[in-house]
Amino acid sequence: MAEEMTSQEQPQKKVHKKGIVAGVIVAVVIIAGIGAFAWHNTPSFCGTVCHDSMGEHLANYEGTDASEGAGLAHLHAGANVTCLDCHKAELDVQLAELGSQLTGNTDNLGLADRYYVDNETCLSCHGDSYEALAEKTADLGAYNPHSQPHGEMNCNECHKGHASQVDTCGECHSNGGQSMKA
Repeated sequence: MAEEMTSQEQPQKKVHKKGIVAGVIVAVVIIAGIGAFAWHNTPSFCGTVCHDSMGEHLANYEGTDASEGAGLAHLHAGANVTCLDCHKAELDVQLAELGSQLTGNTDNLGLADRYYVDNETCLSCHGDSYEALAEKTADLGAYNPHSQPHGEMNCNECHKGHASQVDTCGECHSNGGQSMKA
């Protein structure tokens, strides 16, 4: 009778072991997925694995490029703002980038079009509205570029993420001797 119990217990032990192994595998996959997603949300991800062609932008963000971080990316890095805080990574954009990386056609990623930061994104941290931003920069006086003398402009017209800023107002006006940050 002892032999019968042993033969009956063995299938249960195998099923139990399979369940434990399956549970461990699921746990490892979940933890790895969470880790990969967390890494995906860091600037280092943007300049490595999938986005090798964006290495120069990461270097600019880190202030290690030839321009020593000209542009607002490096200033944002100092405030612990990451790439994905401003650049929304929608699925269609990510799939297009993956295709570009797989085909090796990374010279024409169209990053300006894909990652053009709109005013709503900028203003979500810098005043919530153009009017509030103008109030925050009221100390610029009569030369406050945010007071909309020519209507609401896109923030990117003057403020560049990974390049030197453009004094758009200064192209036509003396603007009181102001200079752009970065």
